[in-house]
Amino acid sequence: MHLRRWITALCLLPVVIYAIGFSPPYVFYSLVCFVMLLGLREFYHIIKHIPLLLELAGYIISLLIAGIILKGSMYLFPFAISCCILIPMIISITRNYSPQESLFQDMAKLLFGILYIALPLCMLMIIYKHPYGRAWIFFLLSLVMMGDTGAFYFGRYLGRHSLHKKISPNKTWEGAIGGLISSVVSGFVFIRIFKPVSVSAGILFFMVCLAIMGQLGDLAESFIKRSYNIKDSGTILPGHGGILDRIDSFLFTIPLLYAYMMW
Repeated sequence: MHLRRWITALCLLPVVIYAIGFSPPYVFYSLVCFVMLLGLREFYHIIKHIPLLLELAGYIISLLIAGIILKGSMYLFPFAISCCILIPMIISITRNYSPQESLFQDMAKLLFGILYIALPLCMLMIIYKHPYGRAWIFFLLSLVMMGDTGAFYFGRYLGRHSLHKKISPNKTWEGAIGGLISSVVSGFVFIRIFKPVSVSAGILFFMVCLAIMGQLGDLAESFIKRSYNIKDSGTILPGHGGILDRIDSFLFTIPLLYAYMMW
């Protein structure tokens, strides 16, 4: 498991670095959309029982939002939000839901997947289009990845006190603190070397907030899996689990970085 985890990471990292920093924009956008669809598929399979047509609607709406962002037609964004209700409702009507069936529960699951997975990844596309967007994405990548690595090893070798037994029994306070320290140190080193912004008390506080949000994202995904008695979101990444197991921290940190950059 441990060796497979590193082999998978070392195979994927060059692809991610190339897509972010050196490829034509369409390669990055295609990769994000691919990850988005895989993440949605895993989520809808975790929660189960959602009709296939509604699941397909989730994919279509997510790609529609991504397309509007890529085209730069933000005035169409309200249309995409309206489609979040219109398309599922039309599908539900044609499917002849009876009053006893869980129409609104199914729609809530559909919309939750879009808001939880698709929307943050669409924000990442907007960040990418920023003049310093690629540098900020690399900054976030280093901060989150080092935080995950630090939390894993601090927890494995020093972990004694459970962080949240009901959600994730294997996570410890020692691991959380180690992850926080690793994130901030990694972010600080990145800023000192590549200088996307000057070092200040404000940016240090921002890195702490990102580190905390990353760990909350990890716990949130664990909460979802625990609710459905599932250990991993998938098996596509040997040693890691599924796509959601790998991007859970990013789903909580991307909106915070987006807000910081657009402020």
